[in-house]
Amino acid sequence: MQALMDAVKKIPWLKRLAGNILKYTERLHQLILRLCWQLFVRLPLREGKVIFCNFYGGGFGDNPRFIAEEMIRRNLGFEMYWVCAHPEMVFPDPIRQVRPNSIPFAYHMATAKFLVENTRRQYYYIKRPGQFYIQTWHGGPGLKKVEQDVESALSREYIAYAKKDSACIDLFLSCCRWCTDLYHRAFWYDGPVLERGIPKNDLYFTDHGESRAKIEDYFHIPPGKKLVLYAPTYRDDRSTDMYNLDYGRCLKALGARFGGDWYILIRLHPNLADQAGIVPTGEKLRNATLYQNMQELLAASDIIISDYSGCAFDYLVLKRPGFLYAEDYEHIRQVKDYYFTLEELPFSLAQNNDELIHNIETFDEEAYRQRCEEYARRIQFFDNGHASQAAVDAMLEQLDM
Repeated sequence: MQALMDAVKKIPWLKRLAGNILKYTERLHQLILRLCWQLFVRLPLREGKVIFCNFYGGGFGDNPRFIAEEMIRRNLGFEMYWVCAHPEMVFPDPIRQVRPNSIPFAYHMATAKFLVENTRRQYYYIKRPGQFYIQTWHGGPGLKKVEQDVESALSREYIAYAKKDSACIDLFLSCCRWCTDLYHRAFWYDGPVLERGIPKNDLYFTDHGESRAKIEDYFHIPPGKKLVLYAPTYRDDRSTDMYNLDYGRCLKALGARFGGDWYILIRLHPNLADQAGIVPTGEKLRNATLYQNMQELLAASDIIISDYSGCAFDYLVLKRPGFLYAEDYEHIRQVKDYYFTLEELPFSLAQNNDELIHNIETFDEEAYRQRCEEYARRIQFFDNGHASQAAVDAMLEQLDM
């Protein structure tokens, strides 16, 4: 098959023909999906049915996972479906998989009482009266500006999607006062916000020993080693050129400053999961891109290195060292700008490997602790370990008893 595809690419008219066939096949698929949806929204709505989605069909992770686990723990008897593009992934009972943008997907989306998402919907969607759509969002406070705050940098298509999506949301979940203000100001959203934290942060308030043991076992890391999580976010152009951390020097600097024998867990953003193969591996390097539960990685790690990702800011709840490394800091500042100045951040920022190594070697634990406390007071975290419970309670209040 690959040989045939390579041959087609070498013949211009065959390449054009193949491209046209693909284009019209996709259009036909979308037409069929729209027609099915128009039919399915006329079917009865199922009160005890919920469908979850994590990054357009990702695995069992992020905020939706913790809501689903809370529902399972309570044994509520719901029909539970998960939109997943990876049929090989395993889900706990009673969750059943649904392939995104398929006819069963349209059916379950149209007939479920509850819809739980962590990002924008980018597919054809009709919100029905009586449906309850919870937007958990996938990030808390972050460095670079988003949504309406950078409207000039967004495509007209995305803005249209975002406005339509926000008009359908019934409840936004927030981890802090700063995020509540952000959702109302920049997400084209003026509806209710549940200020009880975000479900994925509940894990931070539990015993982290279990997460640590799972990570050590999964990645074959000997007990007692130190772990640093390198988790850069994605760029709009999906470029990975700036993911050039000097792993060898970083490991050496961490050992010199903090002691111990260090391993690096490297995790690309879920939107780059298809590029997981670019991540290097070695004696002290582990590719954690496809590991389903990001929160377990965070809870198990002793230090985080990131760039603009909200996971670094969530990590503040754990009160562990964090470092920012962003080679393209000035470029992003010109294109999208930032919510915080360098003076307002609890983290040090490096724009090249030399600066990062220096920041690690000169890390001042007491000064960092004070900056974290000042930052936490400013954004006013709501997290207390019970966000999943609060989200499920909000869902149950919507049932027709």
